[in-house]
Amino acid sequence: MLLTSREILERGIIIPSEYSKPTQVGIDLSVCKVERILAGSVVYKDKTIEDPLNFMEVGTVKIDGKQCWRLDKGSYAITCNEGCKIPDNETGFVLHRSSLYRTGTSIVSPVWDSGYETDKMGTVMVVSVFLILEKNARAAQMFFHQNAPVDELYNGQWQGGTNAWEQKK
Repeated sequence: MLLTSREILERGIIIPSEYSKPTQVGIDLSVCKVERILAGSVVYKDKTIEDPLNFMEVGTVKIDGKQCWRLDKGSYAITCNEGCKIPDNETGFVLHRSSLYRTGTSIVSPVWDSGYETDKMGTVMVVSVFLILEKNARAAQMFFHQNAPVDELYNGQWQGGTNAWEQKK
């Protein structure tokens, strides 16, 4: 069963920002930071290693009086204004909003496990053609499926951060 936006907010699963917007069965997430992914990472059986030098923050420019990112074709790590605290009986999913999808841009995101918590969520955005994105624009929607309570909550290397070097110790 999908949760309504009211249920998501009442249960405190999403930590909203002033730029969030409830939808019928999810919450729109807004972008506060964009980093171009310059190189790959190392994925072992027990951990993933990311080098912060493989990410370059993209600055904003004024377009029509608004702070915007000018993004060429490529992959970007995005950080959202919103956080989350996923309980033991919910699983989250993030998809692009239809307005972003119509531009040839996709949000590529993993399953968000029960027990995951962070002040600011992050995911990957794949831009297939030139894109102008306003700072704090709503780019993705997060929704939740209710599930039976899990035996073990997420407590992996990404707990509390959008990147390995930002995670809480």
